[in-house]
Amino acid sequence: METTIPQLVFAAAERYGHRSAIEDTRDGKPIALDFEALAHEGLRATRAFMAAGIEAGDRVAIWAPNIVEWVIAAIGLQSAGAVLVTLNTRLKGPEAAYILRKSGARALCTMADFLGTNYLNMLTAEDLPALEHRIVLRGSAGENRAESWQDFLARGDDVPEEAARQRASQVTPEDLSDLLFTSGTTGQPKGVMTCHGQNLRAF
Repeated sequence: METTIPQLVFAAAERYGHRSAIEDTRDGKPIALDFEALAHEGLRATRAFMAAGIEAGDRVAIWAPNIVEWVIAAIGLQSAGAVLVTLNTRLKGPEAAYILRKSGARALCTMADFLGTNYLNMLTAEDLPALEHRIVLRGSAGENRAESWQDFLARGDDVPEEAARQRASQVTPEDLSDLLFTSGTTGQPKGVMTCHGQNLRAF
C-alpha cells in the first residue's frame, strides 16, 4: 500500500496508465493528461523545484484556481519533499502575505491574472523576506521578479530524472505534506500541519 503522495502518483501511473487523470482547458482549448503523463509532468516539476534549491521541509505556496498546473506543481513540490501551503483565491494581498510570512514560504506559484486580479501586484508592497521564487502558472510573468511556469520547468532540465526519483523515494509517511491555514474568522489564521501518511489514510 502506498504511504506517501509520490508513491501514490507513481503507482497510479502503473495501475491506470493511459486512462484519463485530469481534463482542463487553457485559452479555450482542451487539455487532457492520462496518469502516466501526470506522473511524468509531476516529476518534471520536481526537477524544477530541485534546480531552484527547494529542499525537503521547505514551504512552497500555491495561490491559484483549480487548474492542471496547480496539480502538477503540488505533485512536484511534495515529491521534492517540500510542504504545500495553499492560498485561497479570494484572499487580498495583506491576507496572502500574512500566510506567506507565517509559513516561511520560499516559493510561490500563482497567476498573472484571475477574475481580473493580478495576484503578484497585490504583493508588491508586502515584506516577504523568505520568498525567493515567484512563479506564474498561467499568463505573462511580466515584472515583480517573477518567471513563467515554462521557464521554471526548463530550469529542471539540468537535474537528472533519477535524482528526482531518488528525492521522491526519500519522502516518508511522517513527513509534512501540507500546511493548511484556517479561515481566521476569530483571529489570525493558524497553520494546520498534515503528513503524507495521514492524508493517504484519510483519503
